[in-house]
Amino acid sequence: MEYIEIYDYFLLLLYISLFYFLITLKSKKFDHPGLKRLFITAFILHMAGSFIYCMVIRFYYGYGDSFVFFQGSTTIRNIIGLTGNPFRVFFTSPDAFLKTYGTIGDSDINIPPGMDIGSNLIIMKISAILSYISFNSYMVVSSFFGLFSFLGCWKLFSVFNEITQIKGEKLLALSILYLPSIWFWGSGLMKESVCMGALGLIVFYIYIIFIKGKFRAIDPILLLLVFYLLFTVKNYLAIVLLISMVLGYIISLLARSKNNSAKFFTILFLLFISGVFFIISSSDTLNSIIEDSKANIETFKTAYENAVNDDERSMAGFTGVTISESPINIIMESPIAVFTALFRPFLWETRKALMLLSAIESFLTLIATLFIFVKCRGWKFFLYIFTEPYLFFCFVYTILLGAIIGFSTFNFGTLVRYRLPILPFYFFMLLFIYLKTIQINRPDESNLAI
Repeated sequence: MEYIEIYDYFLLLLYISLFYFLITLKSKKFDHPGLKRLFITAFILHMAGSFIYCMVIRFYYGYGDSFVFFQGSTTIRNIIGLTGNPFRVFFTSPDAFLKTYGTIGDSDINIPPGMDIGSNLIIMKISAILSYISFNSYMVVSSFFGLFSFLGCWKLFSVFNEITQIKGEKLLALSILYLPSIWFWGSGLMKESVCMGALGLIVFYIYIIFIKGKFRAIDPILLLLVFYLLFTVKNYLAIVLLISMVLGYIISLLARSKNNSAKFFTILFLLFISGVFFIISSSDTLNSIIEDSKANIETFKTAYENAVNDDERSMAGFTGVTISESPINIIMESPIAVFTALFRPFLWETRKALMLLSAIESFLTLIATLFIFVKCRGWKFFLYIFTEPYLFFCFVYTILLGAIIGFSTFNFGTLVRYRLPILPFYFFMLLFIYLKTIQINRPDESNLAI
């Protein structure tokens, strides 16, 4: 199956021009020109990321999950054409899909690998819907995924920018909107694009509904729909996000209390409960993620056999943290798992160009972390985290999700994609701590837009 034809380039140019026209209309509502520039630049980067990813998958790797998802969407279109019942097709469960549509009448349907996995099938269904408004063009469908990712990232940026009171706006944009990993790995026909878009929208809707109290009647419905989408694609992401938000809300309630001793012991209790919950659930959760990954690899076996060989030659595989059934061992190994998720691959661990760029990004992340840790003299780093609800939310989210990813990922190519949902929250946490530090040390600089 040929996924990219000559006419796809012209179609892509047409659709991106249409997107750009709509984006410029939206940008006219912004209060100041700086925000408009950030908005349009971020859109261009995500569209460029979508296009570059298509080119890399087609001409560099020659394979990828993205192609399998598009093949699945084509299969769904064919099934709809034969059955004439799109609603039944779209609402058929993954377990029943192969059994129901493997053969229709005298026609044998070419079911691509992975359609019996719920998280894959939902991406294929979304792709099939989009194919009807994009002339069934792989590159145009990919651009829609990139557009959704961009919208989610922008909403997340808007919330964080308001929390920091527009201080450090450019650094925040660099950390969320301009970060190469996000606009490249998170802008194609992939699960990561859906996750980035859904995460940003969930945080945005929760912020305006529960924090600001200014929302439309439809916003709670949209929140539930987006949360369901995220839960279907990657349920552990939705669960970790929900747990982190609940704990952050509890910290916000504690912040109103004047009893410091009560605050301290309550926070310790929450951390203890969170640790117990993580230990109890981590083994089953992590093994579930690993089994899901193995199932995907098995279904995409032909494509991944080449990937494994390439990874061995380029040192893109690594020895992960062993999952232990012992609670004590899980606690002891969790910091290594989190460190792996945030700061690897190291510069010396890869030879491929794409992985080298990821290694440089990981190195800069480590340097930024050490700089801010030293800047606030270590102990203040954690003081800010445990006294500021937004920081505590990001900290818990980063630790829990980082541990899950670090325990369950054994390939750098997979690692750089799986950790995308961590990066905006982690960089916001670092930036917020930095802003609080300079506000205390140099009050005259606290209002500067960095």
